[in-house]
Amino acid sequence: DCNADIGVMFDTDADRSGFVLPRSIDANGVCSSYEPLNKNRLIALLSVIFSSSAPGATVVTDSTTSEGLNTFLEKNLGLKHFRYLRGYANVINKAKELQGSEMAIETSGHCALRENGWIDDGTFTAVKIIALLANSKGKGSLLDLISELEEMPFDEEFRVKATDGSLETTTAVFESVSKSLKEKCSVEDQWTLDEDNLEGVRVRLSSGGFFMIRQSLHDPVISLQVESVSEEYARPVALSPLFKLFSEHASVLDLSAIEK
Repeated sequence: DCNADIGVMFDTDADRSGFVLPRSIDANGVCSSYEPLNKNRLIALLSVIFSSSAPGATVVTDSTTSEGLNTFLEKNLGLKHFRYLRGYANVINKAKELQGSEMAIETSGHCALRENGWIDDGTFTAVKIIALLANSKGKGSLLDLISELEEMPFDEEFRVKATDGSLETTTAVFESVSKSLKEKCSVEDQWTLDEDNLEGVRVRLSSGGFFMIRQSLHDPVISLQVESVSEEYARPVALSPLFKLFSEHASVLDLSAIEK
């Protein structure tokens, strides 16, 4: 309604931020078709900044970032991408360890930068994005800067819960399914095990995208994330085989999230 150049959002303690940007800006400066800037998109746009200010720098992210983001960071921007364990403390501590790292960021929006003392500060993230906007004024949408980021139409997370609420049951199921999943990768033509993955089990799909399973550290939950060219592709190639593996433990699991 007000032809805003940007919308900025914070969580309650302002350690995470998200944005809304116009996809189109006409010759008169009228903005339209607003879209979210979050998750992989936010990481990609912040990385554009470091591709100029710190060429070849390392960006540390959580384990759930997309295949397209990795390609964009390393091949398009010439940066190094290090996927690590989920949890903002984990990615920050790993970034502190790695020489040449400039940013630690999760898809949740938690972001910490070397120049800001590795503090997870959503307001500082906003300053970086707004400064980029100011420097790019009159040159089109900021989303144009990440136009080569490949994004999959289907990107969903499912949560499988242990019905008895215990971490012991969750761990036993996770270890069993992980073992079976790794074995299955050797016979499934459309699956390739990600040997570099450091959390859970991550499998690349031949059509692009991936799926992964990981166990929550604190809750009786196994998280399943799927990124695919479509839901129609994901169902038979990823979700149905995973449902079959989890069904071997149906007596102790709530599988309603993935059976529909």
